[in-house]
Amino acid sequence: MDEIEQFAKSTLGAMPEVVKLLGKHNVEMAKEQFRENNELYLGRTNLPRKILALTALSVSLGNGQGDSAMIHFKLAQKFGASMLEVLDAIKAAKMALMSSTMALMGVIQPVIEKYTGTSNKSAEIEKILARVKEESKMDFLPDNLSSLASVSFNLLQEHLKEKAELMSPFEVDQKYIFLMAFAVSISIRYEECARVYLTQFFLNGGKREEMEDALFLTRFITGNKAMTSSTEILKW
Repeated sequence: MDEIEQFAKSTLGAMPEVVKLLGKHNVEMAKEQFRENNELYLGRTNLPRKILALTALSVSLGNGQGDSAMIHFKLAQKFGASMLEVLDAIKAAKMALMSSTMALMGVIQPVIEKYTGTSNKSAEIEKILARVKEESKMDFLPDNLSSLASVSFNLLQEHLKEKAELMSPFEVDQKYIFLMAFAVSISIRYEECARVYLTQFFLNGGKREEMEDALFLTRFITGNKAMTSSTEILKW
């Protein structure tokens, strides 16, 4: 544990609290936790450390883990992130979460059409969706976007306004905004958004190795909810 603490201080600046607490009960479990923290998260080498921490912040916020989010916020600051970059990470998490509400649009669309009829704005919807596809430079649009348009034309317009605002970064590189939203979408298991944000990440110059770092990180942060949520138990 002394060796782990010395290494943690030299790399992270401090020993992660959960590792220290685990060490009081089971050293092997503490060693594994620290290994994962280093190899799955801060030991990744294809993304800048600042972006790793900001992405971890996004995933933590997407999972409602306030204590964990504060840890990654402090790390992001340690690695030179500005508050505007932090706000970019927060915006990416918010957009992914709001987009996830579209997941069941395809399920409820037939019910709505059965009882209220089809949308009377189909021609206008087609024009909007065609423009969105052209602007996104993708060769597809998510099915749930079309379903959302049929369920509520007003909600479609609101969604597009939100995406234009929340996915336009203050300071973070555009590709990393999409990577953060992709990571949150993976963590909350929203398949369509994961596909869309990953496509936009690659279209904006993202690399496979950077995507792999985000996957490693997301796996760690998502599973680590069990640890960060258990600190009071370990203290007791």
